[in-house]
Amino acid sequence: RAAAESGTLSAMVGADKAVFERVKPLLATFASDITLCGPVGCGQVVKILNNMVLFETVLALCEARAIAERAGVDVALLFDTLSKGSADSFALRNHGMKSVLTDDFPERAFSVEYARKDLLYALRLARETGVDARGARTVDGWYEQAIAAGYGTHYHPVISRLIGRL
Repeated sequence: RAAAESGTLSAMVGADKAVFERVKPLLATFASDITLCGPVGCGQVVKILNNMVLFETVLALCEARAIAERAGVDVALLFDTLSKGSADSFALRNHGMKSVLTDDFPERAFSVEYARKDLLYALRLARETGVDARGARTVDGWYEQAIAAGYGTHYHPVISRLIGRL
């Protein structure tokens, strides 16, 4: 939501180049990163895959949190250290540190149900293209469990509350 309000969204566009150039100024009113991904439909594919990668990265952060806790490592120290090395990422800084670390998963903020919708699109695309997307299927399993536990309307990193605790 903050990116939309500040006009810093990333827009993935599928269109021919002439149409893209015509609509780019309009897109620039709400997006700072605008990418022509190919013909019609390619923007949606890239967006879906971007979210799939994000969801899998958030899962890895949730697993790291659970392992660190059980191993006696301070999770704040872990995430701070990860941010200084090759594990640094948008997911770590914006989902890990602001949500997983603080155990803050507000309702209606890119909820599990909404994230799962995008993930199911990615899984369907994987099946259609003959790719075994095991990581994405694992995330979907956690999303199913989160919905069953009553967390469907909560911010998707809420799976952290389940990982290592079931």
